[in-house]
Amino acid sequence: MAPLRLSLILYAAAVAGAVVGAAAKKPMVLGVGKPIATVLLLAVLGGMPSDLFGALVSSGIVLSLAADITLLAEGNKALVVGLALFLVAYLCYGLAFLGAGPGGWLVVPGLAVFGACSAWLVRRQWRGIDSGLRAPVAAHAVSLAAMMAGVFSTLAGRASLKLAAVAVVGATLFYFSQALLPWARLRRSSVWAQPMTLALYWGGQVCLVLAARWGLGGKVVP
Repeated sequence: MAPLRLSLILYAAAVAGAVVGAAAKKPMVLGVGKPIATVLLLAVLGGMPSDLFGALVSSGIVLSLAADITLLAEGNKALVVGLALFLVAYLCYGLAFLGAGPGGWLVVPGLAVFGACSAWLVRRQWRGIDSGLRAPVAAHAVSLAAMMAGVFSTLAGRASLKLAAVAVVGATLFYFSQALLPWARLRRSSVWAQPMTLALYWGGQVCLVLAARWGLGGKVVP
């Protein structure tokens, strides 16, 4: 079986286990499946990074893994640390894809559209957030918008339009999973809040990683 196909099968199994564990309120299943799923993104990416693009994408995955593990813990402190780790991960992804789309004028409308969307989402969540969490949540939203601008810039660059579209779909799924993360974390009364954000999260991540593997950054991994 081809390495990519095997990696995707294992990844899908780990994601399914983690999402089911979240829906069934089985913390042990979630705690095992969640980090395994994110680690398998490195296998989907394929090989060790040999350039800045690959290093940035790999760093984004590793930081996401650290955030995933941190967010397995309860409490506001874990949420703040997890948001901080994701913030740096978004910047890594944004810088990587910005470099894959040189001269990408879509950075400006990307910032405008997703900046406005982030502001609206933060405003909707504002009243239900503790005052001590408001600054981290706002910074998290700003970094998300920056990531989206970087990924959307690939649509106007010299990269393959098909690969850029895969990255944009992935970034959009990733964006909404992370924009809703504070809400899902604080609104545990909804049985679907966490499974929904996790499904969007891993769907978005794998699209970003596949776009990177297939050569959006200039290197094609078989």
